[in-house]
Amino acid sequence: MAARKRASSRAIATATDTDTSKSETPTSQEHADPPIAPPKSGLIFKLCLFFAIPYFYLLFYHYKIESELQRSILINAGLSLAGFFITQKMIPVASRYVLRRNLFGYDINKKGTPQGTIKVPESLGIVVGAVFLVLAILFQYFNFTADSNWLVEYNAALASICFMLLLGFVDDVLDVPWRVKLILPSFAALPLLMAYAGHTSIIIPKPLVPYVGLEILDLGWIYKLYMFLLAVFCTNSINIHAGLNGLEVGQTVVIASAVSINLVILY
Repeated sequence: MAARKRASSRAIATATDTDTSKSETPTSQEHADPPIAPPKSGLIFKLCLFFAIPYFYLLFYHYKIESELQRSILINAGLSLAGFFITQKMIPVASRYVLRRNLFGYDINKKGTPQGTIKVPESLGIVVGAVFLVLAILFQYFNFTADSNWLVEYNAALASICFMLLLGFVDDVLDVPWRVKLILPSFAALPLLMAYAGHTSIIIPKPLVPYVGLEILDLGWIYKLYMFLLAVFCTNSINIHAGLNGLEVGQTVVIASAVSINLVILY
């Protein structure tokens, strides 16, 4: 019988280290951080200046605005700037977590290119929404008192936003069918509708006044029904374009610009 040479302790340690390194290599590659494109800080800074300069010109020079309101607007601008930097730091962190849970997709508009094979993390809207929600809550500290008339409706709006964030994340995780997606915003709109204590009347257009016989018409509960249906329509009109490059945020920019121009013209 041939004699077997016993391996020395040093050889065993070397072999163990080699096996360990071999077993750890695929694991480290498997959990490697995905490539994330750096933020376009230069472009964002230029866009901020482009919109901020005329905004602050109208705020401080063109219009005569009360100092208290100016203070509130400046605080809001400061919180928004802080929220931007916080979101910019949190998105890469959240991207790694959602990719580990296989919550990703591919950019079909770049199919056949190297960028088309990169995993695009999903459900990152919850990061932006969570930061916005926290800053909106902090905004109360600077602008509302305990006996403020707007506090109830403001908190109801925050509850609706929080509810919609939860439903949006559930939709991404569970892949809810569209027939259910159409109903989900109705639940998020309930807190705001129940807390609404404003007017329920509308102004009749002047050409129709002779036919209606009224200049102002009180709709009562029909007005709240209209608000309910409007909330469902607006959320789904945005969400239905999710995944199509530029359309989802594009129509949001168009709507926000139209509202801003309307306010400038009227006031």
